[in-house]
Amino acid sequence: MISVIGAGPAGSFYASKEKEDTIIFEEHKNVGRPVACTGILTDSIHGITKVPKELIVSKINKFKITAGDKSIYVDLNKTNLVLDRARFDQHLLQEALDNGAKLKLNEKFIGYKEEKGKYKLKTSKGIYETEMIVGADGPFSSVARAAEIYGKRKFVHGWQARAKFKDLEVGTTEIKLNLGEFSWIVPEDEHIARVGVIGINNEKLKQDYKKMLGASEIIEDQSGAIPLYNPKQKLRKGSVFLIGDAATQVKATTYGGIIYGLIAGRYLAEDKESYVANFNKKLGRDLWVSLKMRDLMNNMTEKQSNELLEIFKKKNNLEILENHDRNFPSKFIVQLLMKEAKLWKLGFGIFKNKVF
Repeated sequence: MISVIGAGPAGSFYASKEKEDTIIFEEHKNVGRPVACTGILTDSIHGITKVPKELIVSKINKFKITAGDKSIYVDLNKTNLVLDRARFDQHLLQEALDNGAKLKLNEKFIGYKEEKGKYKLKTSKGIYETEMIVGADGPFSSVARAAEIYGKRKFVHGWQARAKFKDLEVGTTEIKLNLGEFSWIVPEDEHIARVGVIGINNEKLKQDYKKMLGASEIIEDQSGAIPLYNPKQKLRKGSVFLIGDAATQVKATTYGGIIYGLIAGRYLAEDKESYVANFNKKLGRDLWVSLKMRDLMNNMTEKQSNELLEIFKKKNNLEILENHDRNFPSKFIVQLLMKEAKLWKLGFGIFKNKVF
């Protein structure tokens, strides 16, 4: 028996691919709630799993990026999807159940003890014998703590709401680089958007959030904490594994983690012994690049941010951004560095030994 802690995307997707008997423990009464995610996915999702049309709230074909008094539009070569995040979670869970997984709702993981190569897992409702534990229980992972592989984690906070919003550009996500680390407006339709700001949780961030919302009417709060990727994060201890946010598998450029969590779940289901090596080899570089890119952007002056947009405005550079998936930055940063000496002056030369 394999015990999965957390019925979010990573845990449920893993269970949908696992060939062994699996039981999923979810501490909430309802899967997918509360929502604390923007729920926008790049085209790469299609190479991982099918997304039913009824889960797609809207589609994004363009990004508007603003820094100071300058802005650029990036026409996406491949459409992004804005999902009904709660129903997406429920869909992945149903696939896990169809694969034979069992579900325990409203049952919180407490801890475990190892005895003769097996584990006695304790929850808020009982004790279970299990051969393996998968921690897919979010950024503050209790499984990671119990296994003593939690590590030194850092977090940012995303203040977000679904809100009634005026003057929306349907099909266009707006990114502003001058509020928080960055802020966003993701339209669902002509009247409703997912509006938010992210950064270190302090009074300034709250004020930036209020500025973003303005007089908009909040429909649903979707705020939450996001872990910073930790390159030294341990992903395994014995037969205890971490995936998704629980493993800090979040790209720091946009703080999205769904794609990485799903891929981690697939790697783990395919081969448990090579899971850690596979993930670090295939995805660790992109997560490292995204982390360093975020550091660079956070430390840029307004003048430097404007210079960055001017670089991106050039036709050849814009085409690179339009045609590459932002989930995998190492694939396009190489091309940009080869074309633009000015990027080196802005500090992007640190990627030379990592991506070439």
